[in-house]
Amino acid sequence: MENPSVHSRLTRQIALAALALALFCALAGSMSAQTPTPVTVPTWRYDLTHAGENTQETALTPANVNVNSFGKLFGLTVDGNVYAQPLYVPGLKMSDGNVHNVLFVATENDSIYAFDADSNGGANSKPIWQISLLNAAHGATAGATPQAPKSTGENDIGPVIGITGTPVINPATNTMYVVGATEEKGTYFIRLHAINILTGAERANSPVAAKATVTGTGNGSSGGKLSFSPLWENQRSALNYYNGYVYVGFAAHGDLGPWHGWLLAYNGTTLAQTAVVCLSPNGVGSGIWASGAGMPIDDDATGGRMFVVTGNGTHTTYPKFPYSGSLGMGESVIDFNLANGGLTTTDEFTSFNYSKLNTSDLDLGSGGILMVPDQQGDDPHILVQAGKEGRIVVLNRDNLGGYAPGGTSNTNALQDISGQIGGLWSTPAYWNGNVYIWAAKDVAKAFKLSDGVLGSEPFSQASVTSGFPGASFTVSSNGTQDGIAWAVRSDQVKTNGPNVLYAWDANDLTNTIYESDTNAKRDAGGIANRFTIPVVTNGKVYVSGNKQVAVYGLLNGEPTAAAPLISPDGGTFSSSQSVTLSSTTASAEIHFTLNGATPTSSSTLYNGPITIATTTSVKAIASATGYVQSGVSSAAFTFGTSGSCSAPTSAGVHLCVPASGSTVSSPVMVQATAKVTGTIASTQLWVDGVKKYSTASSSLNTSISLAAGSHRFAVIASNTAGQKWESAVNATVQ
Repeated sequence: MENPSVHSRLTRQIALAALALALFCALAGSMSAQTPTPVTVPTWRYDLTHAGENTQETALTPANVNVNSFGKLFGLTVDGNVYAQPLYVPGLKMSDGNVHNVLFVATENDSIYAFDADSNGGANSKPIWQISLLNAAHGATAGATPQAPKSTGENDIGPVIGITGTPVINPATNTMYVVGATEEKGTYFIRLHAINILTGAERANSPVAAKATVTGTGNGSSGGKLSFSPLWENQRSALNYYNGYVYVGFAAHGDLGPWHGWLLAYNGTTLAQTAVVCLSPNGVGSGIWASGAGMPIDDDATGGRMFVVTGNGTHTTYPKFPYSGSLGMGESVIDFNLANGGLTTTDEFTSFNYSKLNTSDLDLGSGGILMVPDQQGDDPHILVQAGKEGRIVVLNRDNLGGYAPGGTSNTNALQDISGQIGGLWSTPAYWNGNVYIWAAKDVAKAFKLSDGVLGSEPFSQASVTSGFPGASFTVSSNGTQDGIAWAVRSDQVKTNGPNVLYAWDANDLTNTIYESDTNAKRDAGGIANRFTIPVVTNGKVYVSGNKQVAVYGLLNGEPTAAAPLISPDGGTFSSSQSVTLSSTTASAEIHFTLNGATPTSSSTLYNGPITIATTTSVKAIASATGYVQSGVSSAAFTFGTSGSCSAPTSAGVHLCVPASGSTVSSPVMVQATAKVTGTIASTQLWVDGVKKYSTASSSLNTSISLAAGSHRFAVIASNTAGQKWESAVNATVQ
């Protein structure tokens, strides 16, 4: 007979063992969920679909992304605006002999950086390598500079135009393809470079200048031929690499000059040009820009196909195909077959209200194309697109629909949804049956996509509104679990305010789980840039801005270094000041800037008192091993005010600011007062022999933006009789 007490003990032991096993599995699962997964990011928004989802993010979850456990870890300083999305490749043995997860950053100053993606301390406080496309090693002539916006009248990017479109990496050969714009002794160049990502060196046959000529009588043509202009063309959209070929799209600088939409293809090994398409050879416009988006590619046609959207420009009425090479394709979504590195137009969609869009500057092509994964239902292959009008169209990528003018909607689209979003200067994203859109002057919204049918209104929306330009989402998850929708609000770009990083529960946009300005002192991003894409991989989030990439991640219980104390803590002064920086975190290094830029561990290391004699903003951070980087401390120092610079006792010029031999920050304040015989005619500021400012007053008080380096400041006063008096000093801008 069975012993009941033994049975009872055995039952309890089994139950306890099962409970222990369950707890172990839960703990193991939890530990596994915290292990980062380094997902390669070789192109704009992860892969050739450019749909914006990383479904292998195992470290960041809605449970641990919050202001208490997640925040800014450090920042990476670069030399210019970062409009190109950073790229990420893990496990590379680099030129320093060490293996790194590497973040690649390109700037408008034509510079490219390779940073350790996980740390900015010790040996990683400086880039692994840094190159400039402005020197002979990268194909430029002596004295090359990035292109100046004043050359075209463009004012959207500035202050210089170098690398704008996101590069692309072929991980199989460790080659980055990137386009840089330069000005060299009055001649303009756009070059395609193939860069070895291990060393920063050019590959064989690299670089090549972008050149093309087609038959046409369009704007800027001559003798029935239309040539590509490296001055008027703007390489804004992200590059693609597919089946051994590189694809590059071009648009305008603010719709200025004789510009056209161009699409160029190159062999990835030889950089020989394999195909050219001009999208308005007998007209104007039809640019490919899409606010920096990538051009999605799929394999559903032999040789692959790529989808492109265009903006304002000439449009030729259907039927068009086979494409003759002489037709206009403004305000359209276009299907290009890519077989053998070609660019064969096979299909197109044009909005029913093309004329209104074109004449009202309502580019269809301001928004990028979302290509979602194959769907169940009658139309498995779909695209989602919207532009400045805010009209969402769902297209069948096997039959885009052509042009059906007239009426009040796009009867040639699978769906036409109006009135649900603002104008779009971004690209929708996809994850787990949801489509995410954050339009300008609108709140972030999520729409359901089921069996190829998009919901006619959002199922969830956030409460925060973005001004211009809105934002493009990326979504991280572990498969279909732990989805987080990320976006960067950059609408403070005009006021030099910071980027703001947001994270929402991807299933519920009413649930904001993180916002970087909640703890702004610790987590503030760099100065905002439009069209910033958060890159989420390996448990970190990379957010580019003006002269900085901010790196966010889990704080893992580490304390925050004490923010530096600045003494004196700013004010208005009549004489130079000796400024000291200190931190109560004893092991901390202090890094500072004097030019208004947000400091990082790559900024100047503090090693003694700083003498300040001109109006300057001091910003500083503290960084120490075992600590999260401190927040930014800042202090403003002002020297003199308008009218405080006294005139000389006899005829001449008293140049008060900047002081001779001083080190100043840009913009540089210049103050001078003149005394002339007779009647004053003008007081002029000349910098390095170039006139920069003039006033009819005897008092000159202005500020001027200058590049780093030594400059000669001369103030020249003249009277109505033509007599002149001058005073000059040399000062260094840092």
